[in-house]
Amino acid sequence: TSMSQEQEAPLWTPNFILISLVNFQLVLVFYLLVIIIVGYSVVELGASTAQAGLVSGLFIVGTLFGRLLIGKLLNRLGLKNTLVIGLTGFLLFSGLYMIPAKLEVLLGIRLIHGFMMGMASTVLGTVIAQTIPATRRGEGIGYFSMSSTLGTAIGPFVGIWLMTNFNYQVIFIFTTIVALSCLICGLFI
Repeated sequence: TSMSQEQEAPLWTPNFILISLVNFQLVLVFYLLVIIIVGYSVVELGASTAQAGLVSGLFIVGTLFGRLLIGKLLNRLGLKNTLVIGLTGFLLFSGLYMIPAKLEVLLGIRLIHGFMMGMASTVLGTVIAQTIPATRRGEGIGYFSMSSTLGTAIGPFVGIWLMTNFNYQVIFIFTTIVALSCLICGLFI
């Protein structure tokens, strides 16, 4: 009977699909921006190579802080509210790239944008663990992890393709649209 129970517990629920889709889009935007932000910093803002590296790396520092500080917020605000705050911030800071700014401002945007991603992705990891049926945990985590892997693979490709064919403004509009899609999908989780 354990085999029949295993088959009965649905894995591909609307929640599972939405959580994986939001995760894929977050990772896609992250890796797309990692690819283009160095060139943007150098070409548009006159940054040195070291400064451009800092612009790129600060996002990861922000993500780390977002993940570290999220635990206290999760208990106070709840999963759904924390996710919506993280995704709203992710959208807001995705949009800020479109406004021409000094290098110092871009550094701040990158740090807080990363923080918001850390916040949202930590909530997604928590929610996915609660969403997957216990009998299909290994399989479910495998498929959820694939959403990150796909974002990691597709993000840089899309970034390079966009850089080859469009200006930075179009790229930032694209990433903001993807961030909006994250928020819309997140509202239905």
